[in-house]
Amino acid sequence: MSKNHYEERVNRVLDYIAQHLDGDLSLKTLADVSHFSPFHFHRVFQGITGQTVNSFVRRARLERAAQLMKASPSQRITDIAIEVGFPGLAEFSRAFKAYFGINASAWDRHSPLENSKICKTPDDLMFYPLEELEHLAKEAGLHVRIGNLDRCRYVYFRVFNSYGNERLVEAYHTLVNWLARRQTDLDDVVLIGMSADDPSITPPEKCSYDMGVVFPMNARDEGIVGEILKSRQRSNRSVQMPDRAECEALGLTMRDFETEAIAVLHCVGDLSAVGIAWQYLFRIWLPASDYLPANLPGFEVFVRTPEEIGWETFDLYGCLPVVKL
Repeated sequence: MSKNHYEERVNRVLDYIAQHLDGDLSLKTLADVSHFSPFHFHRVFQGITGQTVNSFVRRARLERAAQLMKASPSQRITDIAIEVGFPGLAEFSRAFKAYFGINASAWDRHSPLENSKICKTPDDLMFYPLEELEHLAKEAGLHVRIGNLDRCRYVYFRVFNSYGNERLVEAYHTLVNWLARRQTDLDDVVLIGMSADDPSITPPEKCSYDMGVVFPMNARDEGIVGEILKSRQRSNRSVQMPDRAECEALGLTMRDFETEAIAVLHCVGDLSAVGIAWQYLFRIWLPASDYLPANLPGFEVFVRTPEEIGWETFDLYGCLPVVKL
């Protein structure tokens, strides 16, 4: 079995963990998801991710809790603790303090968790005071609308330590080459980048980014993907749907999404503009809205691809899966 096959199986486990934080994430359960023997799964997982299973699960639960605390300042800590899989407030409080270096009840729920020795925001992603952020968002004309991600199949590469990592560019070119070999035009699919990590919470070296393409599963996609395809006047073209065997053979990971409501924010500019857009979405729009973030990663839908405008400027939709309060 190749290293690519190992990575694809571990990626499946990481996706499962993110979607089942309040469930059974025992070694046996996760080994079953990976189709590795429980006797060997732990070593395989640590070899690929650099973390033990238990430490990764605890980190995922704590960082999801911090994201929920930021997005909904009025939500009770006890409710959040249970939602991310802790048995109660006492266990959560001890784990939060040990990981972030600050009591959960003492955190103001919007400042970066700078007290943590392990969590520093990348230098090129500034954290703005709320008043300045509101001004920058108004200057940029940021506007959030509610749309949806229709049923689709997502095929991706996962890159760890993704900030400033050239592997993102390599992953993109590998995807483009794969599409060319299978005679799928880049204009007939939609490029999406996805990350469950918040760089103000997750240590940068542990931040991951999935670079992939989406294949619509509905002939008449009414969501954000269909909107982009229609703008290219290519929505009626027949595209061969990849299956798991094709993806695994190339070290790609595949996952299917059902229709999800999403908050959508159009952003055009450099990396700092993208950072402002995401901060606005999480820190200003979300707490004032009637929505909570769903237990799915935020993602970036590329309106124009890097081949069109390069890697210094971006034209994309920042999308956050949400549920109505």
